[in-house]
Amino acid sequence: MSAVALAQPDQLPRRLWRNVLRVKLALVDSRKYRRTVLEEVDGLQLVVLPDVFNPKLLRSGAFLASQIRRSDLVSAADRVLDLGSGSGACGLAAARRGCQVVAVDINPSAVRCTRINALLNKLELDVRQGDLFAPVEHERFDVVMFNPPYYRGVPRDALDHAWRSCDVPERFAAGLAAHLTRDGSALVVLSSDGDPDLFLACLWRNGLRHQVAARRDFINEVMTVYRVRAC
Repeated sequence: MSAVALAQPDQLPRRLWRNVLRVKLALVDSRKYRRTVLEEVDGLQLVVLPDVFNPKLLRSGAFLASQIRRSDLVSAADRVLDLGSGSGACGLAAARRGCQVVAVDINPSAVRCTRINALLNKLELDVRQGDLFAPVEHERFDVVMFNPPYYRGVPRDALDHAWRSCDVPERFAAGLAAHLTRDGSALVVLSSDGDPDLFLACLWRNGLRHQVAARRDFINEVMTVYRVRAC
């Protein structure tokens, strides 16, 4: 029996779409990669510096930012932590709703980028540089937003911190509960292109429960926003 006959009904269209997307990335999107570009995410104008994760080009940041409008996930009175802020898209979306926002990133270029975009959009953010929860020690938040690195490994440069880590899932899961208010929650976006089961297992081992808040099939990957709470 041929390989085509063995394929599931939707596998061939998905493979074709994946090939189309690869060509688009190589010929079109790559022109935006590692360059200073202007993007629009959910009505926000964003300057993305060369060493900063592009939330629209890689989609996960834009997908998470689009959920901030939902009143069942974020309220105007919330104190919000934008962890791994990158260009600041998610933090700015929360600040636009009236939230008090602290944005943190380990990448100095991302810190500069978030500050630039706060000025560009005339919004106030408290932007700090540091690794995960270190810059907000002893502080608690109603909402923690996180678009984590999806792949295991040692980051090769500042930008690669957005893609790769040796232990971020474990450290995030271990530290989250101590930084949530009593009724607080985290919004974490994960992709089928990484290892979401590993991340969710780390949450479970640390006494955290999760539920699906949003999910979207992009053909080449499925992205899911999980709402995470302490048990």
